Amino acid sequence: MKHWYKRGFFLWISLIIPSLAFGAKPNIVVILADDLGYGSVNAYGADKALVRTPHIDRLAKGGMRFTNAYTPASICSPTRYGLLTGRYPWRSSLKFGVVNPMDPLLPEPDRITLADWLHDQGYRTAAIGKWHLGYGSVKPVDFTKPLRPGPLELGFDYHFGVPQNHGDMLGVYIENDHIYGLRSARAQPYSRSYYGAPYMGFDAPQRVNQNVMGDLTDQAVQWVKSQQSSVPFFLFFAAVAVHHPITPSDTMRGMSDCGPYGDFIQDLDWSVGKIVETLEYKGLMENTVLFFLSDNGGEIPGNNPQAPETQAIAAGLTINGHLRGDKHTIWEGGCRIPFIVAWPNKIAKDAVCHEMINVIDLFATVQDITPGDGPRASDIAPDSHSFYPSLIGSDAISPRRSMVTADVNGIHAIRMGDWKLIDNTAPPGLPEKRSRQIRDTKPQLYNLQEDPGETRDRYEENRTLAKEMLAELNRIRDAE
Repeated sequence: MKHWYKRGFFLWISLIIPSLAFGAKPNIVVILADDLGYGSVNAYGADKALVRTPHIDRLAKGGMRFTNAYTPASICSPTRYGLLTGRYPWRSSLKFGVVNPMDPLLPEPDRITLADWLHDQGYRTAAIGKWHLGYGSVKPVDFTKPLRPGPLELGFDYHFGVPQNHGDMLGVYIENDHIYGLRSARAQPYSRSYYGAPYMGFDAPQRVNQNVMGDLTDQAVQWVKSQQSSVPFFLFFAAVAVHHPITPSDTMRGMSDCGPYGDFIQDLDWSVGKIVETLEYKGLMENTVLFFLSDNGGEIPGNNPQAPETQAIAAGLTINGHLRGDKHTIWEGGCRIPFIVAWPNKIAKDAVCHEMINVIDLFATVQDITPGDGPRASDIAPDSHSFYPSLIGSDAISPRRSMVTADVNGIHAIRMGDWKLIDNTAPPGLPEKRSRQIRDTKPQLYNLQEDPGETRDRYEENRTLAKEMLAELNRIRDAE
């Protein structure tokens, strides 16, 4: 059984005694940016002469900014899986790569997710934005039929989103378990999507790429406006910015000083501002914990001088700060992200935390923020470690002593203290050519305190340490 106690009983009690059920429970808002690099907002060093992010910066000034926050992988789908389940994504069926447009649902429906847990504490829940975790149980997915299992089976009351990327061949929005506005099962492929394949041409309203950020933000705002102040809520808002295709809104186009890429970053910032503004106008911000983060580092298409990202870099924007690598890679630029938490009157203003945390730690942290009955993260999300003590300024020692990250090929790196070991073990199922390339490389070891740009491999001079770190990595990998 997914839920080992009865949801209905808790809801019945909450209706009779709302002050006891909801009095101390804050709203939870998670804003997940897409491909937003460590150095792409002002709070993390982006030059205001190039791009302006006032709303994100206001969150950092009013809350806590983390300098050692990581994703469990340097690509989209694995990080989203880890956020919702509190598990390393390679424990799922996805050992490398991402969920493709016609793939079924990745998270196991019988697994308790963060949304499940909060729903069972009396929260209203919504997943709005980029999904990229699949729908249904059979490949290929038939999008003209009910898309179940999906977000509604993972604890969400409402879902409105882009199924994969905003330039994908599907070209439509999904609402709950169906294509938004679907009129018939007829489909007529037309034109070509950003990725080359023809749009499938479902008989439904087609997305307009430069309008997607605005459409999704409007949906999030309307959902928040519909919430009752007496009932806590969890909003998981997954933006499509700044993933390619780089399609800033007509309003924001030309507003930055580093081209369309900077404009798209500013669209993201505008979206954050609209959500926060809605919370403030409804009088809810004082009782809301807001997490702002990215799903991986920024992408740098180095072989394409015409790419908006390349143009932004030429103008002076350091997308991933001074970190090595980018999205898809095992380097710091692929997995270290901007991560901000705002919680009025609970977190010290303009605070900076250097503790090592991971996106998968949201599960255990939210449980500590919203204590209630039910299974604990230690049982259902054992890879998740709470950073709640850091948020409230406690002297408690962080329980996270090590952390694993992965790249697009499924190779792993482990971080312990200042040290990072990159393994050369290929995951099962990886095509032989790619597996051989991984096996032909040697393990690498870097001291990130002394060398955050990962320029000097220290493996040969620290083989004993490397052996200890590999043993810890294997211990984590062998755990269920």
